[in-house]
Amino acid sequence: MRPRGRILLVGLALFAGLGCVAAACEEDPHLRTTPEQARAGSGGACEAEAGTLPSPDCDNSDKRCEQGACAIDEARCGSASTCLPTADNRGKDVLDFRLRRLNIAAPPALASDFIQNTIVNLNIDLAEKSCGELGKGLFTWLLRWDRRAGTIVTGGAPPPRDAFGEGFCFAVFDTNGTRVEPVTMAVEVTGDTWRTTEKRPVNIPIFLDENIASAILLPIRDARIEGVKVTEDGNCIGRFNKAALDEGCYDDRALCSKWTTAGAIGGYITLAEADEVRIRDLNDKSLCAFLAGEPGTTCARDAAGKIAFQGDYCSTDGRGGSCADSVWMAATFSGAAVKIFDGRGVVPACSGVVSGVRDAGVEAGPDADVDASDGGS
Repeated sequence: MRPRGRILLVGLALFAGLGCVAAACEEDPHLRTTPEQARAGSGGACEAEAGTLPSPDCDNSDKRCEQGACAIDEARCGSASTCLPTADNRGKDVLDFRLRRLNIAAPPALASDFIQNTIVNLNIDLAEKSCGELGKGLFTWLLRWDRRAGTIVTGGAPPPRDAFGEGFCFAVFDTNGTRVEPVTMAVEVTGDTWRTTEKRPVNIPIFLDENIASAILLPIRDARIEGVKVTEDGNCIGRFNKAALDEGCYDDRALCSKWTTAGAIGGYITLAEADEVRIRDLNDKSLCAFLAGEPGTTCARDAAGKIAFQGDYCSTDGRGGSCADSVWMAATFSGAAVKIFDGRGVVPACSGVVSGVRDAGVEAGPDADVDASDGGS
């Protein structure tokens, strides 16, 4: 029987039935990427050593963007020539965004095409072909930038009831003893970019369906965000690239990036927590065992009970290597303006509802205690 309180990770093969390779299509010369466009968003390879972040606009694709045959309903989905914003941040002090792409650069096991395509991208993308998205919409990461206060609020959200009308609300609930809620961080603006000036732990939920109990958590510690560029109208972090989509609205990320990213995020996951994260469809193998490439369901331990696998980061001194009790996770992201509403008393997953058993599980730590009023206002 599975021990109580363990955080679950979605199975690697859960969404493997939906292919992510673009089909062949007739070439439209008017939709080809120009040399200038190809150079844009080419900030080197998407790599990150432990404790560092990748270039915010890195791009590992071949930049062969010669499709663009997918029909986009801009009246519903927002401007396809920018970033498909479904709300308007222009003239506002508080800018609300939903991440539209999260390109993982580290660790290598999570940066693989299979994980990126069938777990990350497929869950972030909405089930909305009219917007060029063929996903599930079960993974939402929100970001609210208050320019006057000099802060950002960031955290997950449950699947939307109406993404285009009502919008999204910050997830606030407890599951198996772990608190899920948004965190607030101070930011510093330099020129046209901003970065956080403090690090916070955050538990990002990915839902398997609309029920709170289906949530699985990504436990990121000492999260920080850097190099974020927001467009002058306040609606976009990066841009959407329609030329990446074929007539069926599929894209091949190896050929052409569907999104140009303009921000980077990083933090660490302890091996102890990773060993509590279970990959359902690989015989309940833990995330730690998956990262270590071990045959067992959990990470092997020495005679003293310490995990034998050596991570690339140390949680106690915040450096690469050293005590090797953690793995470093880093990614780049794009975002588009959305509506963020206060879901308290309206949406259970945004109202502090308790799910599961509270007497076990991985604690978020005292630094994660953020006033639930951050969950939309």
